[in-house]
Amino acid sequence: GSTWDRLVAGDCAVRALAAEDLRLTGDAAGRTLEQLPSRVFAAVPRGKGEAEFDEEAWTKDSRSISGFIAYALCAADEALRDANWLPSENEKKERTGVSIGGGIGSISDILDASQLIAENRLRRLSPFFIPKILINMASGHVSMKYGFQGPNHAAVTACATGAHSIGDATRMIQFGDADVMVAGGTESSIDALSIAGFSRQVKGIVYKV
Repeated sequence: GSTWDRLVAGDCAVRALAAEDLRLTGDAAGRTLEQLPSRVFAAVPRGKGEAEFDEEAWTKDSRSISGFIAYALCAADEALRDANWLPSENEKKERTGVSIGGGIGSISDILDASQLIAENRLRRLSPFFIPKILINMASGHVSMKYGFQGPNHAAVTACATGAHSIGDATRMIQFGDADVMVAGGTESSIDALSIAGFSRQVKGIVYKV
């Protein structure tokens, strides 16, 4: 895929953080950027180019799909096509499950919603806010898209989530709950709140040591 081609070519997605990455408006973005102790990050390039992730293509069918869910849908689609596993028979769909987890879900949508409340615009809050931030909606949307009726599982174990999800999926196959499992982890948390939170955590750990 395009990501592998970029890696082989020596390209890198790590760059300096910019004010527009923080999902804040006006002067707040610039002021917040200045306060962040860490300003280097890695993002999946978004857009419609060959080497970019077209998020709109994965979110256009549902207003309840946020960034981390879109990543899961895209990755699952690539994995299923690579494995040549796109069954149409009900029996095979019943024996196929999904185990996709995440660390913290869509912090970006939480940040946007809190901004609406702070500006006294609660009526503008989307009715799809809760479905967009729930960790289990990544595995749920993958199951719904392909009609998989096997186990549907979502681990939440911070940075170990992807490995944990694969391990859980393996056990489900071993115990006969499914014959095939789509497994992995997904995350999309590049925004002011997430970066500030992780930066403060690292700073606190350094001070403690």
